[in-house]
Amino acid sequence: MSDRSPSQPDNSSASLPEACLTDRRKRQKSIPRRSHFKTRTGCKTCKKRKCDEQRPSCRNCLKRGTDCDFLAESSVYPNYLNEDASASALNMLDLQLMHHFSTSTYATLSCHPSIRNFWKGPVVQMACRCDYVMRTVLAISALHLANHSRDRKEMYTSTALTYHRIAAREAMNLMSNIKKEDANNLFVFSVLTIFFALGGPEGSSGDTFFFEDSSFPEWLFLLRGTKSLLELLGPDLMQGALSPLFAQAQRSRRWSKNIDREAETPMKGPLDELEMLVRNTVNDEEARRIYEYAINELRIISKSLSDASQLDITHAFTWIYLVLDEFLPLLKVPTQESVAIFSFFCVFLKRLEIHWWMQGWSERLILKAHKLLDEEHKLWISWPAEEMGCVFET
Repeated sequence: MSDRSPSQPDNSSASLPEACLTDRRKRQKSIPRRSHFKTRTGCKTCKKRKCDEQRPSCRNCLKRGTDCDFLAESSVYPNYLNEDASASALNMLDLQLMHHFSTSTYATLSCHPSIRNFWKGPVVQMACRCDYVMRTVLAISALHLANHSRDRKEMYTSTALTYHRIAAREAMNLMSNIKKEDANNLFVFSVLTIFFALGGPEGSSGDTFFFEDSSFPEWLFLLRGTKSLLELLGPDLMQGALSPLFAQAQRSRRWSKNIDREAETPMKGPLDELEMLVRNTVNDEEARRIYEYAINELRIISKSLSDASQLDITHAFTWIYLVLDEFLPLLKVPTQESVAIFSFFCVFLKRLEIHWWMQGWSERLILKAHKLLDEEHKLWISWPAEEMGCVFET
């Protein structure tokens, strides 16, 4: 047994013969070196030492007793915001508005389950990726809350107007040079803006949304901007994010067209009489054709009046969309015949006043129509006025 103490260094290798040292070196060379773990994303402390990326602390740092950067990332979810930003970024009003839209408001925008799901699902997802869609969604939700809240009505209304004004500024800039990748978002913005114009306070949507050179509100003409968007989407329309909306519109239109033209509906007789008046009094063939087309399309959507389950705003949007190129410019003039025909459309709007965003519009519009008509054409709208229970000032 050696008398050397444990604390003394082992210098035995220094006394070994050169041949033994050579033999040891050969054996060491024959043993393959353990490969290191290569990484580009490891802990900053030991990237140079080939971090093994073990969580919550890599083994190199544990072995050396150093602080590991991975300890700050040990949560299942990465921390994308610093502590100060996280504390200040949470907007409780926005969260309330989004919760209200996705649990309540969405269901008030249509009676059809598929369209309700469209507002609740794809539109909310689009809003999470697009600021101006998000602000418009929040604006609609705020208007809905304002409609049901007395104590906070002013606050919700102010929030809605502010959010929509900011959203409109961004969307209008994109409208000047529309790109296909923006078409879905801009279409949703346009449709929600119609709801905003309808549901807004009378002091804003009732005045701001009226053309200076027209007696009829701008929301009637807002669908004009969607036409170029739909043309840009083309064949992708029925497969993309907007497909639930247009699939239901097509189903509703097929349902209306499949009903016999001669079937009795509340508006059949009055519309037949209106069409006869147009034929007998309008001499311009082109104008007569435009009026007859608008009346015929009213006849188609009026069939939903006999079935409450089919009554939906999509019918109104469809009629406006189909007549916007030729009939609506005449309404903007306005001509006597176009105003009379539009008065019949107000009957349909009256039936939609079960929705908070449509309340009061039909009466306001037919009263305006009555003021625009001469004595002869006022007689043309006797039926819609009676159907809506309107009493005109003499």
